[in-house]
Amino acid sequence: MIEIPFLYGAEETIGIHVILSNFFWWVSLILVISAYRNRHIWNVGELPWFFLFMTFFFFGMRELGHLTRSPILDSVRYIFGMWSATFMTYAMIFLFLQMNTRKTISRPMIILPFTLMFLFPIILIFLIFSGTRIEDIKNIMSNIENIVWIIGSSITIYTTYILGMKSTGGFNTFFMFFHFAAIFALLWKFLGLIGNISCPVPYSIREILETLFGVFAIMSMIVLRKMLMKLSKRIS
Repeated sequence: MIEIPFLYGAEETIGIHVILSNFFWWVSLILVISAYRNRHIWNVGELPWFFLFMTFFFFGMRELGHLTRSPILDSVRYIFGMWSATFMTYAMIFLFLQMNTRKTISRPMIILPFTLMFLFPIILIFLIFSGTRIEDIKNIMSNIENIVWIIGSSITIYTTYILGMKSTGGFNTFFMFFHFAAIFALLWKFLGLIGNISCPVPYSIREILETLFGVFAIMSMIVLRKMLMKLSKRIS
């Protein structure tokens, strides 16, 4: 029988968790592209689709970073995670504004996530040139990523809950799966922040939460793709 510690180690290692995570996020990206082909069924414009694509692409890039053991590349990996959290949050905010409040997305709202996107690398460059030790840079970037995900996931939990409650059929299921994905992302990063700052948390627990985050994320995209394909066939 396979021991649980073998599957979910006490510290960050390349194991089945990393393999599963890469599988979930890159397959989810393919599902986003496939669902996009039937975008005419879901009248939300191009922007939420682009932000969903960037969410899964950047998190997939983050997970590929597990294949290296370089502290500086780990810091870059955290930037990809911050970008993923930012685009996930704004994808759901834009859907919330369009579907729930019927408001038009303003230009400043569109520019803001891209501004944040450039801010994170600037922080890394500043830390490097300020003479901060590489290990300290890694810890700082890890904490910033934790905070970005905690804030982003909290907002996404709210927006997806409201959207799910006011949607019907497959859209309701899509938002609810995304809702639970955000909950597990929040728990994963909250424990990570606690572990970095004060009380060490077994990495195995965080691995399980991250895996569940990926499971619900890919399920949300499976539901969205399947629903749009079904509706497209009915119309045609």
